[in-house]
Amino acid sequence: MDDIYNNQNYLSNNPHWHQEDSAFKANFIHSILEDNKIIYSSVCEVGCGAGEILLRLKELNGSKAISYSGYDISKDAIDIALKKNSGIEFKCADLTKENSNSDVLLVIDVIEHLQDYFSFLKSISKKSKYTVFHIPLDMFVWSLFREQMLVESKERVGHIHNFSEGFILSILKDHGYTIISKRYTEPDYKSNSFKGKLKNLVKKILFKIAPRFTTKTLGGYSVLVLCENS
Repeated sequence: MDDIYNNQNYLSNNPHWHQEDSAFKANFIHSILEDNKIIYSSVCEVGCGAGEILLRLKELNGSKAISYSGYDISKDAIDIALKKNSGIEFKCADLTKENSNSDVLLVIDVIEHLQDYFSFLKSISKKSKYTVFHIPLDMFVWSLFREQMLVESKERVGHIHNFSEGFILSILKDHGYTIISKRYTEPDYKSNSFKGKLKNLVKKILFKIAPRFTTKTLGGYSVLVLCENS
């Protein structure tokens, strides 16, 4: 599966490398760190892609003396990131094999792509004091009736693992991560069809009333988790 990130398959399916989602993700990351009064002077992102999340987070932090770095195994992604001239250090490398440490490590939509995410979680646990995970909750009731959605997700965006909230949180705890805070992130509710708009309206209303129920039944949501490393 690693080949799809370097043979331009992933780039052809996702030419913008999900940069359009970076602003809201950066806002959520900044918010969860601020709300929990996390003090940090360095941020590193593993699987940084085109680097837009780090750039947006840097903008949100303004003039604060914080260093930023991003690692990705995809040369295609790092080539995009390096064109930004952002003052952020980007490196095409496997962070788990690098001598790199930071106050906060960002793992945003990464572990669902990894063949052996258990080893990955273990290897990054000593890389930072805090870790922020963003994990899509692809395993929900409706997905069991429409399994083709999971197959399409694998083909289009490389999701080879599908998680429910309770399961992945238990995995994080098993690997020594202490959960400080978590919150859901909502999907893009945009749709051009009447049926799609109606479905999204129902999801938005249900999410406001019963967020956990909605994420477990209708799907399309992710969970953002702030952890302190052991």
